[in-house]
Amino acid sequence: MEVMVEVVDVEVDGTNKIIILIFLVVLLLIPVALATFQESYQQKRSRILNELSFAIEQAKAQGKYDCCIEPPCTMCYLGEWIWEDDICRCEEMILKGELDKVCPQCKKQIEEGNCKSNNKNVCGAFNTTLEVLK
Repeated sequence: MEVMVEVVDVEVDGTNKIIILIFLVVLLLIPVALATFQESYQQKRSRILNELSFAIEQAKAQGKYDCCIEPPCTMCYLGEWIWEDDICRCEEMILKGELDKVCPQCKKQIEEGNCKSNNKNVCGAFNTTLEVLK
């Protein structure tokens, strides 16, 4: 960013000189400050994931989001699966034996033994249905 200053022959008293000098210093420091406060990719990624995790935890605390794994899946919360935004129906689909409707995040975590459902039947039903399908 290039700053151009035009010098004009104007009579300025001492107070105005100080104000103009402060203005110019601030104007010159703005690009430096902006460059300093820009987030790196890792910082931005970390901040976004923390905010997403916090939003899911808030939804869980309000009883609006229930997930069978811990930490909860983000796929259903973001609406990247077959449900509306902010809803995870994977437990329901597991209990119905419809594993094709369980989001990939939940499915993977449960297959790895990370089923954390409050409904104890969910983990067993998933494994039973999985065995039947094999």
